[in-house]
Amino acid sequence: MDIYDRYERDADRYLATYGLRVDAGLLPAVRETLVRETRHEADTYAGTGTIPGNTQLMRICAAQLWHAGAVEDALLVHRARRTSMDASGTVDGQLMLGAGVAETTAYCTALGTAEAREILEDIAWLADSYDPESYAAELDAWYRAD
Repeated sequence: MDIYDRYERDADRYLATYGLRVDAGLLPAVRETLVRETRHEADTYAGTGTIPGNTQLMRICAAQLWHAGAVEDALLVHRARRTSMDASGTVDGQLMLGAGVAETTAYCTALGTAEAREILEDIAWLADSYDPESYAAELDAWYRAD
């Protein structure tokens, strides 16, 4: 079994254990997991790491944070998306919008950082077609237990 097969199995187990909607008390652990996998992915693509990030697990964590709806998590999701082409293809941009388009836009505008401006650029591309109810149904369908 190669590392990517193991990662897929690990992501499936994680999802089976915690589901898409986690209790507020588990959110710090979800954030830690996302940060860890983001760091592994970034280090690997920078040539300084030996363990790639589990992008499927990154997406599940981002989906859990999306459901929690804390606006600050847009930054973590954005960082995860920017680590590699694999990560940007796996972690949807919509996952930065768990708090909503208006709330995330206001938060990033207030931050005024380069990273916040990048998120605002992404939001400009996503806002017109973003429907949180449809997206929630899409996530549920994607991750439903068979």
